[in-house]
Amino acid sequence: MHPMESPIHCVLPFFFTSLFLFLSSPSPMNASTQLVETVCKKTISNSECLKAFDSDPRSCSASNYKELAIVALELAIANAKDSQNFINKLLKSDPRKPIKLCSYFYEGVVGSFNSAKTEIDEDPLTANYDVKIAGDDAGYCETALSSEGVKVSKISTRNHVVDLYSSIGDVITDQLA
Repeated sequence: MHPMESPIHCVLPFFFTSLFLFLSSPSPMNASTQLVETVCKKTISNSECLKAFDSDPRSCSASNYKELAIVALELAIANAKDSQNFINKLLKSDPRKPIKLCSYFYEGVVGSFNSAKTEIDEDPLTANYDVKIAGDDAGYCETALSSEGVKVSKISTRNHVVDLYSSIGDVITDQLA
């Protein structure tokens, strides 16, 4: 047997060809990253959107808009509930009217994000409407604060985050409708 005809020499070209094809094919990670990037480019803040998705490892495995919508809306719901709890706690020590209104509006934010999540399968158009309403409710909270000259930066920051999740939800659910 000639040294160049050994079994290893026959296998090596196949191995390197297979390795090249494997490494050059799009991986699920690349596809999900592209999906997240496509969505985030259309939101009110590309960089904040990317950070939001980076906070949940499930976004790396989302293979379609529906899966990514579930991740985004669960993040939005958790954030909205946390914000609602913060406002309700603040309300105990600061019962001014604008903060009471924000407490009321955050019931709507949480409810709208929850509704949107349940409607993803049945009625994506209604889910799209609900994510927009969640953003509107946070805007009403911000208006209530500013119209009375009340400055609570932690609530304003939370309103901005709701706007971000509303924007993300709008972009994603629009693709489902």
